[in-house]
Amino acid sequence: MVSFKNGVLKIERSEDNTARTIYEICFVVNALTLFAFNDVKFIGTLTGILMLLASMLLWIGRRAEKVTIPYNTIWYMLFTAYSASSGLWSSYINADMASYFLRMVVIIAMITSISIYVDKPEDLERIIKLYIFSMLVIVLMEFATVPISEWSKGSMGSHFSGSNSNGVAFLVFCAELMAFYEFYSKGKKRYILLVALFLVFIILSSSRKALFASVAGPVLFVLLSTYKKNYFFNIVAILTIAALVVFFIMTDENAYNAIGKRVASMLTFWFEDRDHEVDNSLYMRSYYIELAKRMFAESPLLGKGMGNFAKIIDNVYMLDGVYSHNNFWQILSELGLIGFLIYYSMYFVIIIRLAKGAFINKSRMNMLFLTFMILLVVLETGLVTYNSKMPHIVIAIAYAATYVGEMDGRKYQYIENNSLDE
Repeated sequence: MVSFKNGVLKIERSEDNTARTIYEICFVVNALTLFAFNDVKFIGTLTGILMLLASMLLWIGRRAEKVTIPYNTIWYMLFTAYSASSGLWSSYINADMASYFLRMVVIIAMITSISIYVDKPEDLERIIKLYIFSMLVIVLMEFATVPISEWSKGSMGSHFSGSNSNGVAFLVFCAELMAFYEFYSKGKKRYILLVALFLVFIILSSSRKALFASVAGPVLFVLLSTYKKNYFFNIVAILTIAALVVFFIMTDENAYNAIGKRVASMLTFWFEDRDHEVDNSLYMRSYYIELAKRMFAESPLLGKGMGNFAKIIDNVYMLDGVYSHNNFWQILSELGLIGFLIYYSMYFVIIIRLAKGAFINKSRMNMLFLTFMILLVVLETGLVTYNSKMPHIVIAIAYAATYVGEMDGRKYQYIENNSLDE
């Protein structure tokens, strides 16, 4: 079994823990290779498959009499099957569709492995810490790779990985929110240092979406925790800290150069005359969304086919490697209303179950992931995540949080040990 405590990663060896240790190592390696080694991305796919194989070792070790397929696995299978069948009416049949399908299959393997692995509350706590550790390694590798003189130029997260800094920053935000949960709900003060480190990284990434989430996440988590002691004091404290972070970004030269000017440009684009000088990417993203809306209007029920947004844009408008920058319109344009309803039905179920656990059972773990799911829905107005591997890892962990407290007659013990009434 792998554990991360007081800054030390330990691998505990015993016959009973061998399969669990293998799985946890695969989980960390998978998280790292998805972004950390751009030239060998196939390793991320390979470790995703290994996660499923390792989880099967866990299942065999438990000597279960029957195999229970998790609901979220069935949901992903249904969505993937529908996405693949969209090739029957696609505007273009191309190799990209096979790539999209393979990616969805790997996602199914990864999320299924998490549902098998998480068998009790302690497993959920451990996988959260492993995720935090994985993102910490990525952040430290990025800081070590980029010269200090380059930090304030933005795009931190893309240098070592070669990936889009928005995607890396989003995953780091997830780790920041988990670290804040460890600090605020469980009283582990050392985690505030990780929150600060992740926040600095996000600021230097120049990702506006991740910055919004990294500030709004802790604020929303505190606001939703209506039954925690010193509630109003905590609200005032977290809002003050959030205001100070924003003030720092807009007044410090390095922070402003990295992301502050992009935030100012976005606000000008939204609220003032668009003839003002603003970030050109804002115009382009608005244009791509409009194109997605047109495609949806042409084929509202079935869409243009999985992966066809980029292909149509390439063939009709001669723009290569484009996506809509909006998960809702990306799905609507490619898979129509049917695909959209299939995809977001699982979000709806997860959010409802998390809300029940958070407000009725008063589970702080459920509150953590309810906060994440709410912000994910907001962020998907500017991100395309439905075929990205790592966001679905966090969604799968959120799904596990909806059932883990009710397993094996442990429900009331779990609630007692994880109550926000403290």
